Amino acid sequence: MHVLAWLLCVLEVVWGQPVFSKILNKKPYIYTRILSIDGGGVRGVVPAVLLSYLEEKLQQFDDNPDARLADYFDLFAGTSTGGLIIAGLLTPDENGRPQYTAMDIVDLYLKNAKKIFNSSLLQGIKSASGLLDVKYDAQGANLVYEQYFGDHELKELLRPCLIPAYDLTMGKNYFFRQHKAVVSDRHNYYLKDVLRAATSAITYFPPAGIATVNGKKACCFVDGGVFAVNPSLSAYAEFRYLHHSLYSKNTMMLSLGTGKQATYLDCADIEHWGAVEWRDPGSNLLTTAQSEVANYQLKAVYNSNPNYLRLNPDIDQSHTTNLDNSEDEHLDFLYHLGKQACMDNQKEINAFARSLIQSNKNRK
Repeated sequence: MHVLAWLLCVLEVVWGQPVFSKILNKKPYIYTRILSIDGGGVRGVVPAVLLSYLEEKLQQFDDNPDARLADYFDLFAGTSTGGLIIAGLLTPDENGRPQYTAMDIVDLYLKNAKKIFNSSLLQGIKSASGLLDVKYDAQGANLVYEQYFGDHELKELLRPCLIPAYDLTMGKNYFFRQHKAVVSDRHNYYLKDVLRAATSAITYFPPAGIATVNGKKACCFVDGGVFAVNPSLSAYAEFRYLHHSLYSKNTMMLSLGTGKQATYLDCADIEHWGAVEWRDPGSNLLTTAQSEVANYQLKAVYNSNPNYLRLNPDIDQSHTTNLDNSEDEHLDFLYHLGKQACMDNQKEINAFARSLIQSNKNRK
């Protein structure tokens, strides 16, 4: 033992680092905890239900009925409907605590899906179901975003986050970032405008022309799902951008999809398909493939590390994956799909919840 101590002292002299003291006073490992949520319209019900279960378990395991998801994650990312969920989880109340619970977000979908995806008879005829014009005007979405987020600004959100959108004015990908808005007015927008921009799915809603809070910068945006249906890889890149010396081993990530459905087609049947025939199956194929490749790449980054958990339940072929199906029967299906995913992944979610709690304790 004395020899070992002597060797450590020599190493301290050579390296100029307090090796011996570090071994004796080893600090608990601290992770950057990331929550990422895919796009998918009304299918946002699925991750919202999963998050409601996780929040309930955090309250139970941490013996804190006031615990919220914002207390356990450090960086949030959400595409389109995922951005709506992120905004709901991070909007502050008058006391600087999260205004909405995860269950409140579930209720937001169940109570307002029809209002968001609402089209007048005239608009339906004029658009030919989205083939000749946008399928919906933005009035319903605007009313819901105004109701839930009022005049809250991006910079007011309780944690750093990124919400993707495509900037048509500049012709490039863009991320609304809370941590950028905090330090620069040119990145600060009203939250309701951020969500209008981030959820302006092509052919479903008109592009969103919005301006910064100070009115000095205006741009035109569409849904960020055109490049980041699954924003988890973008979230990891943002983490690396903010922490150059840290890597995947320094993180925990929960990545939630909105449900996936494989596309099975016969070559002979689709040989002469055009734009009309390809619209729905092609959209599902592209978004599912894009989402899954991000998961594949992150699994390689994490190299089977249990700190990465991806949940994205299968949608059977008897149900549609359309992002605008707001019928009560379909919303009920999505709700129960989320509940079933909680049951199927109970062990993994519970373990992740306990790790989040331990990470909080390590910071104290």
